[in-house]
Amino acid sequence: MVFEIDGLSLAITVGATFVAALVSGLLPAWMSSRANAAAVLGDGGRGNTGGRVSLVTRGLVVFQIVMTCILLIGSILQVRSILNQQTIDYGYDPGSIMSARMGLMDGDYPTQASRKLFYDRLLRELRNSSQFESVALTSRMRMVFSGSGPIEVEGKTYKERRDRPNANFEQVTGGFFDVMGQKLMEGRDFNEQDLDSRLPVAIVNAAFAQKHFGRESAVGRRFRTGDGSTPQFGPWRTIVGVVTTVRMTGPFNNPNVDETGFYVPFYSIPFGPAPAEPLASQFATVIVKPRGGQRPEAMIVPLRRAVSKADANLPLYFVGTPKHHLDGAVATNRVIAVMFTVFGVVAVVLAAVGIYGVMSFSVSQRTQEFGVRMALGADSGRILAMVLRQGTRQIALGLSLGLVLSLGIATAGSNGIGNMLFGVSARDPLTYVAVFSLVTIVSLLAVFVPAQRATRVHPMVALRAE
Repeated sequence: MVFEIDGLSLAITVGATFVAALVSGLLPAWMSSRANAAAVLGDGGRGNTGGRVSLVTRGLVVFQIVMTCILLIGSILQVRSILNQQTIDYGYDPGSIMSARMGLMDGDYPTQASRKLFYDRLLRELRNSSQFESVALTSRMRMVFSGSGPIEVEGKTYKERRDRPNANFEQVTGGFFDVMGQKLMEGRDFNEQDLDSRLPVAIVNAAFAQKHFGRESAVGRRFRTGDGSTPQFGPWRTIVGVVTTVRMTGPFNNPNVDETGFYVPFYSIPFGPAPAEPLASQFATVIVKPRGGQRPEAMIVPLRRAVSKADANLPLYFVGTPKHHLDGAVATNRVIAVMFTVFGVVAVVLAAVGIYGVMSFSVSQRTQEFGVRMALGADSGRILAMVLRQGTRQIALGLSLGLVLSLGIATAGSNGIGNMLFGVSARDPLTYVAVFSLVTIVSLLAVFVPAQRATRVHPMVALRAE
């Protein structure tokens, strides 16, 4: 990932900074120029702060707390989402195999037969190499993006299209489950005789079998697929095997699709009518498992060499382990999480400094008042409680507005925000409680320091302050 300085963004940032500095300087000056002398003298007597100044400063503190809540909630949700993405159990070791993508162009491979001939030749070259324990081809893009769609299980009734469950799918060659380390729980693997023109077949994962057939055997049962947009369905596929479940998609939210999935032979088509001849896609991902505990990264050269033997002009791209591709898929979210975290920390610091500054200013302005009160018998505890009460009102108002606004934003943008998060809700109660606790503690500390200082004012010194 490359970061470059964008001229427009830089100009907007500099402009916003200039405007903020200008406003922060002009606003107090404007308020002072419009002040009535008699009102100022009245407000300033005996340690009172001008009403307008007090309103503006307290409003800024409340605004800081509101923004702190929103930024902290966003940053915590993003960080939790990233942690969830990095701790996914894929059901296999994504760092133990090597994968690469290929694209067969029409000029070199104009027909389905020529593509199939190449893929068969490539598999023979790879299987004859002593470097690889097992090899296979799959339709999965970079071992991250698979596919999904609605299905119908034979014997079950579906009144409406939305009643049909969705399932993940993948086109694979024989040996795929050996590379992935998926165990065959029931039935058999694919073989070269499995063509849609003969008998459409499929292998399902354990989650699929459990969801649709319970404790009954899934082998021999049938289902068919639909493309979700037309009423035309694919052929009834006979289940010939059940394998352990692995995650067939990357670290993303896939609405309305769970971990259930099925596999069809590589030269089959998951949706639509059965073809009269084998269908070989222009694009495929080759995956290899190294032999004898070799590092997957060491397989890059042997893999390229084997592909060159099958076609010296065919380049490989997206070469790397599935772990590498999966990490790259969440890189953008990781950057966003770091940015939100920095913004959240800065917001907490600014809110604390703002509250401390306002309370310190208020305490210094009320020095004579505190002296009079203490001279008349008020103890330090009462002075402390009075100052804390003033600060906690601002904190309570800011927290209330911040949490309510955050919840409102999460509700209004539930679809967009939900797609950005993984494994955590935008309205997660734990996150809101954590932000409430953190902001409350930091804010109270910022209030307590000047409040504690107010209790140490000596009455005689305070009365002589002005």
